[in-house]
Amino acid sequence: MEAKDLILHIITNVLTMIGILNPFGNVPLFMSLTQHQKPEIRKKIYNTVVLAGFGIVTGFTLVGNFFMTYLYKIGMNELRVAGGFILIVVALRNLLGFTSSSKGGSNEELTQDEAVKFAVTPLTFPILVGPGTISTVMIIRKEAGFIVTLGAIAITFGIIKFLFSISNIIDRVFGEVVLFIISRVLQIFIMSVGVKLMVTGLKHLFFS
Repeated sequence: MEAKDLILHIITNVLTMIGILNPFGNVPLFMSLTQHQKPEIRKKIYNTVVLAGFGIVTGFTLVGNFFMTYLYKIGMNELRVAGGFILIVVALRNLLGFTSSSKGGSNEELTQDEAVKFAVTPLTFPILVGPGTISTVMIIRKEAGFIVTLGAIAITFGIIKFLFSISNIIDRVFGEVVLFIISRVLQIFIMSVGVKLMVTGLKHLFFS
């Protein structure tokens, strides 16, 4: 493959991954969910989200098919049901204010360890990296090869990292009240995505 074609393939798949990961929608959501945290804790959360997301996506690109098919003997539909359930629970807790055990969405400050846990679940998985992302990168891996897929993953998470790096500017532009409203509205959409994932998974499991 020539360099020009390689770059074109990478750019095409970057656009696909951006559409699936939706960083322009998720970054403001993460900001609103962490608005009561200290700057160093927010930075810790953002860095963990980027690293964990990159690791999960890259990991599934390399060995996802083996682990799902041969080791755990599960398919994408089981993953959809599990991921959808987590999204519904997280969105419901945030909407109703039941955040005592998942403190990232409350007014309580997180410790370093709690920040890492909150960044991994639910922020990285399943909000940012869900079954749709995993299935997409596995398909790209089969069709475009490992180099193109890895390049697309690196550029996509580089964009996410950049958006997090300017989060303070975004915060000043929108303000705390606007981010709070966005957060609550987006919880409805997150719950809806969770319901859709569960319904799709269950439909394919029992009626296909």
